[in-house]
Amino acid sequence: MTPLAISPPSSTPEPDMSSIPQDAATVPHSATPQVLTVCIYINKQANMGPNLDRKKIQHLPDHFGPDRPSVVLQQAVQGCIDSAFQQKTVFTLLTQGYGGEKISATFDGKQHLLSLPVVNSIDYVLRFLKKLCRSLHCENLFSDQPFAQRSGPPCRCLQETRESNLSFGGTPLPARRHLMVWIFPFSSGDRWKRAAATEE
Repeated sequence: MTPLAISPPSSTPEPDMSSIPQDAATVPHSATPQVLTVCIYINKQANMGPNLDRKKIQHLPDHFGPDRPSVVLQQAVQGCIDSAFQQKTVFTLLTQGYGGEKISATFDGKQHLLSLPVVNSIDYVLRFLKKLCRSLHCENLFSDQPFAQRSGPPCRCLQETRESNLSFGGTPLPARRHLMVWIFPFSSGDRWKRAAATEE
């Protein structure tokens, strides 16, 4: 049998790949992989809607993480379940995922478990939580940026531009001025009291 001929080594120089960014396929196995960590902040002054209990939200931490995206998503979703007036309301909005962290809820006399989807980015975490909050009719509850937390009930400020002939408390105000009306709660109920009017 005639042996296969072996071609002589090529004299063509190898291309210089030092300037080409490496991706996961070209990184040597010995390289230490970097673990992505994320942090989600809770707006405790947000509009909680009809399904979340504001008092329970106040007992949650100011943020979840920094940790892996899957863990942070699980903590945020579980926080919504634990803070709901009815845990079943939040739980039934979720669909079964595969490979992610598990969340639990107790209703109908027993505990229910569900796996969340696998998460690998902060954008996915934010989109998931935004969709969940929209279904719960609460607004601006989570963010990847810190919120300025305030103690006590939120204050409402109404700003209006009056064209002419505006009076407050019997005192005429000049036209084209901004009227700042501060309103704050004066009892434990939902009633609000108009405190003062100032011009800008």
